[in-house]
Amino acid sequence: MRIIGRERELAAIRATVDRAPSAPCNLTLHGDPGVGKSVLLREAVAYGRERGMRVLGGTGYESEAEMAWAGLHQLFAPVPAYFDRVEPFHRDTLRRVMGFRDGPAPDRLAVSIASLSVLAAVAEDGPVLIAVEDAHWVDRPTREVVMFLILRLEPYDIRAVFARRPLTATERVSPGIGMLEVPPLDAEAAAELLAELHPGLPAAVRDRVLADAVGNPLAIAELPAAFGTDAADSLDLLPSGAPLRSRLETGYAGRALTLPSALRTALLRAALDGDGLESAADVRRPSGLTAHDIVAIERLGLIARDSTPSGLRFRHPLVRSAIIATASPDELRDAHTTLAEQYRREPERRMWHLAAAAVEPDEEVAAEIESAAESLCTRGGAGLAVTALRRAAALTPESGATARRLQRAAELASESGQMDAAQRLVDEARRTVDRPEHLTHGLTTRARVLLLRDGDLAAVRRLLDRAPAAGDATDRALQVRLVAAAYAQDPAEWERLRDLVKSADGARPGALTALMYDVLADLPTTASGLADRLGAHLADTAETAPPGYVAELCRAAAWIDQLHMCRPQFARLVEQETGRGALTYAAGGYWFKAHDHTLSGEWDEAEAAANAGLDLCVRHDLELPAQDLRCALGWVAAGRGDVDSARAYSRTVEQWAEPRGSRFHLVLSARNRALAELSQGDYEAAYEQCVHGGVPDSAAAPGYGPWMLLDLVEAAMRTGRVAEAAAQVAAADRAAVADRTPRLRLHMAAAHSLIDAAPAPEAAAARLRSALALPMVEQWPFDHARLRLLLGELHRRNHRPGDARPELQRAADIFRRIGATAWCRRAEHELRASGVAVHREPSDAPGQGAELLTPQQMEVAELAATGLSNKEIAERLYLSPRTVSAHLYRIFPKLGITSRSALRDALAERPGSPAR
Repeated sequence: MRIIGRERELAAIRATVDRAPSAPCNLTLHGDPGVGKSVLLREAVAYGRERGMRVLGGTGYESEAEMAWAGLHQLFAPVPAYFDRVEPFHRDTLRRVMGFRDGPAPDRLAVSIASLSVLAAVAEDGPVLIAVEDAHWVDRPTREVVMFLILRLEPYDIRAVFARRPLTATERVSPGIGMLEVPPLDAEAAAELLAELHPGLPAAVRDRVLADAVGNPLAIAELPAAFGTDAADSLDLLPSGAPLRSRLETGYAGRALTLPSALRTALLRAALDGDGLESAADVRRPSGLTAHDIVAIERLGLIARDSTPSGLRFRHPLVRSAIIATASPDELRDAHTTLAEQYRREPERRMWHLAAAAVEPDEEVAAEIESAAESLCTRGGAGLAVTALRRAAALTPESGATARRLQRAAELASESGQMDAAQRLVDEARRTVDRPEHLTHGLTTRARVLLLRDGDLAAVRRLLDRAPAAGDATDRALQVRLVAAAYAQDPAEWERLRDLVKSADGARPGALTALMYDVLADLPTTASGLADRLGAHLADTAETAPPGYVAELCRAAAWIDQLHMCRPQFARLVEQETGRGALTYAAGGYWFKAHDHTLSGEWDEAEAAANAGLDLCVRHDLELPAQDLRCALGWVAAGRGDVDSARAYSRTVEQWAEPRGSRFHLVLSARNRALAELSQGDYEAAYEQCVHGGVPDSAAAPGYGPWMLLDLVEAAMRTGRVAEAAAQVAAADRAAVADRTPRLRLHMAAAHSLIDAAPAPEAAAARLRSALALPMVEQWPFDHARLRLLLGELHRRNHRPGDARPELQRAADIFRRIGATAWCRRAEHELRASGVAVHREPSDAPGQGAELLTPQQMEVAELAATGLSNKEIAERLYLSPRTVSAHLYRIFPKLGITSRSALRDALAERPGSPAR
């Protein structure tokens, strides 16, 4: 049958399928039910097949919307052989996430990259069309992967067309997604369609159908038959005023009611079974439909022949809801019971049917649903498990167990970024019991929500003051409170926590809680042996350890400068917890990753990790970890000498942190500002930042920022504040700062050398040489290079150029390698002053450094050379404008240029350039 009145939509679809130059390579059709999206999608599939395209995709089902990776199964079901044509890591990733082999759930990024690799391999054998109907019902993990894919189709012979329900007012459309609304037919096209489908209708009936259908093609097709309007005297059967959806459902329900009872029961099971009708090779499983039944149902227009694995589909999604609406509550429960029994070997499918079949509280059923929900967490479904646990709680007969399950659901909701849902579940748990000790987990979850989402440190303290002692729950509450105290840095709060952690009264805290207190409280008397205690914890930590436990170990490690010991652990937080849906712990994992890369001098990797984590936090309103990651980005920018970016990050952090009293963030922000000013040689501004920047009580700043000590002392000495610098170093000696971590020992050695440089240069040089001989000093390249630079400067100023040159050259090489451009220039300046002619490397000549650019840097450079602004480049490459700015800051020295205007000539002069 020809398609009437859809010339615009068909042209857009064909342009996408043909990959026309002006068309997007993906297109999403959205509109009201019955408006013709499915017909247009099938036309896209037919058009693609006519052109020799392989079609992949499937259909979203409401019953599978809560089954993690169900959509991915449909996408790759026709092409399993291509798994063997990608890298083993990608193949293993997909097989694990799809349940074909055992292993921890990989993260979403790994699944996305693996999926793109498989699709690219398929596209090597010919063009590919991805087509998905009812895309709004595809499970969330698959939707996130598909979003990743469709934004990266351009380099491959792949295109995608989707059909989905209308956009809601609150839905955002990502840049790069082609959207096309399918409106109702205009009056002329609607009349033409009605005349073709139902010729000979009386004029009054025709007018009434057109008026009620309002251009909806499905209504035009179905209303006459559904309500028997073949004659004028049946016009009254058309109900007026009822919504169109209700009238169509009523029509389908009327047809279903004409079927025998047994057949209606089988059809009901098919409607409740998701894709049981469409995807089963044997359509009798599990619905029980025979070939004779199918013919009878097809004759009524409830199902249709199609290219699904079974060759069948429901005529329209409204058919499903109509069939379900005709069933009595007992019939629905019986159907769900049958399906639950048939899916006994598939716990995740079974639990939804068990939940729907239950009529009254049943501990056995509730326990089975709870077990399946916990299993779901390990396969990327922490968010989906919340719904299951809530249903399990509703079926729990005992109030204490009900509260426990609701609080576990709240905990998972908070982990998966559903902060509002977590608070509602805690409130629901509180209404079920009147014993406070049953609510400690819930209070801890609420406190964690307040901490991560709002950064409300005072509210966290007040809330957890009310948490009663309850064994393990007390331990968790104390850990959350310790983290909040680490951000607030309030001495009075540390005193209160000392009494709670060290007290022998009540439930004694666990070993991890005691370690966290000793680390985060920053007590010099407890510094000795912390690394050994941390190592013992890490040795005892299994791969299946809860993510919260792992995250707090990593936090302790970062605080005492031992994060390198935890690389497998924080890698799992990123890789496994994004895959499991525990997004809040993944956000922390990204910060640990960024922090470790920064210390290791891998600044591009640090920036990538921090940006990925920041995107995650922004999507899920995780304000506190977002500020952590902005501090990490500001630190990298400051180290590079990108003063504008460092200041911008600091301003954002300070505006958020000051009203909340987060001194930790304020100190980190001040550190970043100070380092940026030092890189530019503005020592006065650097000193002001160290002493006053960001911290309301300036006198407290050095005590709360031992990592700022070296910057403070250098800025003070270079501005003539010798007494102030000496006082700070003496105070740090009394506090045994050098004993806290190996890296602080380097900083203290450098600070002492700056103090002793004038009165005792030999002692200062000896102290620096001793520090540079410490084990593992080279694992912190930026700190290492700063000490080399100080030693070289000390030798040069004491007229020992021969000793200065190797130190300065080594410092310059390290700074150049890690991208500390401003510091590299400073080292080179000292080298020239020591009598070394600093020649540009070949890559510093215009155009000759292009081979050093990463692919993304090359894209940024080429777009900037055309005159586009940072914002325009960011929109094209799906980056933030600040990331574009950071790329350009690194591109200029690689190309040997100093301004944007020189980009065009530098790129034109590169080897192999078309303009050369």
